[in-house]
Amino acid sequence: MAYEFKCVHEKDTAPPLDKVAENWFQQARDISKQRLPDWTKVAQLYQQAVDKEHWKAMHNLAELYLRGKGVPKDTNKAIDLYQRMVELNVPLGYYDMGVMVQRGVGVVQSDKDAMLFLIKAADMGSPHAQTRIGYIYVYDKNQDAVGLGYLKCAAEQDFADANYKLATYYEGIDVNIPVAMHYYQRAASLGEPKGALNIRDTFRDGDLQYTKDEKIADEYSEILRRLQDEPGLQIPNLAKEHPLPPHPVQGYHADKDINWKPTGRADDY
Repeated sequence: MAYEFKCVHEKDTAPPLDKVAENWFQQARDISKQRLPDWTKVAQLYQQAVDKEHWKAMHNLAELYLRGKGVPKDTNKAIDLYQRMVELNVPLGYYDMGVMVQRGVGVVQSDKDAMLFLIKAADMGSPHAQTRIGYIYVYDKNQDAVGLGYLKCAAEQDFADANYKLATYYEGIDVNIPVAMHYYQRAASLGEPKGALNIRDTFRDGDLQYTKDEKIADEYSEILRRLQDEPGLQIPNLAKEHPLPPHPVQGYHADKDINWKPTGRADDY
């Protein structure tokens, strides 16, 4: 794994999606979010989309086969769908196969082969794989610069888990608290409840040298409730509608002038 990582985004490498199949896919997702989903209908719609080579539907239908939701539980059919994604050169397919090989589910277990799948997926832009490998570089290999490259590439693709992991890195390792709060907020805006939870607790308890602020704590408590009640919910304007104050000691970024303020540009952090 000793090589220079080049940031690639999944949207630039993944095969295009058939419009009709995309409509079926979105219908299936909408039904799956209902309080009492008709999983059989969800599986049928995904299968229709799969028949038109819709790779996102392949991923979701495979999950249903692994869980036995709407279809009989069948690991082999899930593996077949992942393999079809690989044949179509889908970054997410390489990631899915990497996970299965690492766990030895339906295939021969091999840490080496699993890592090869994950590296391939990351190089092709899979934010799932980039987040996984970035975490390995930071916490297992102590190569923070390389790991951050992976994590930031995934975060740029609006991948909530990558933003959350960046937040925990900047809080616990780099100790750049305002940057950590930025990524917690980004994670929350992308649907990660833990991002809102961390912000709520920080201002409720007056942690990390911030002053207690009941207003902010209450706002993020409500945001946390919404994210928990509505899985998949995103709040794109969260930073504008519920801004966070500068850190009392580090301002808006510990590595920049105390008077620096975010400009809203992608390279601020």
